[in-house]
Amino acid sequence: MQLKKVTEKGKTGSFYEGNNEILTISWNDGANPDFYAFDNSKIVRQVDKEYFTISTVGQEYKQIESQLPSSIESYQMTKDEKGNRYFCFHQEGTVFGFDNECQKFLEWSIDDIGQGHAIYDVKYQYPDFLWLAFPTGQTVTQVSISERKETFKIGEYTWDEKYEPLSYPESVFVKGKWVYIPNMGTNKLYRLNTENKELELIETFDEKLWQYGETEIGTYILTDTGIYEIEK
Repeated sequence: MQLKKVTEKGKTGSFYEGNNEILTISWNDGANPDFYAFDNSKIVRQVDKEYFTISTVGQEYKQIESQLPSSIESYQMTKDEKGNRYFCFHQEGTVFGFDNECQKFLEWSIDDIGQGHAIYDVKYQYPDFLWLAFPTGQTVTQVSISERKETFKIGEYTWDEKYEPLSYPESVFVKGKWVYIPNMGTNKLYRLNTENKELELIETFDEKLWQYGETEIGTYILTDTGIYEIEK
């Protein structure tokens, strides 16, 4: 894979897809985060929290934020085909769900599933699933939203030094039947076929791999040194 750097180190955090652009956060050691965006021009510009959150969550983000324990930018978010939005924050161990009227319909503590490990990412998969990343447990998990139970996992939520096949899977990306799993511990990008449950190694990168995503303006990865576009 050919990579082209878009951001410099220090202007990176998890990236999010907006309207024909990518948005990201620089946490500045956890205090007073800075927000950035870039479009097809690949020119990175600074934006404010309101622009960031409207672009990623929606105009009504304040209604949702008022019902969350922490600031909304702290959360990973995913959306289903009905407009329901799901949030998780690694310091809380809870998945929240809001409908398209911003009414909270889900507050699900998943400590009994993750066995004490923190959730670092959440992604929706049609018709009734969420995929959760537990990097410290070397595990990614599929759960049923309606039944509130685990339906499939890769890994054992281990506290031991076992790093195969997954090694610190910090995030997940879902596209149709495919679940992409970047591994920070081994720099490996895997792809899971959820129909036959086969796990395939796609690429091993030169740096720690934190995130992978396919968007309207390109395919990107997040490493220790920045966000890179994968050139085809």
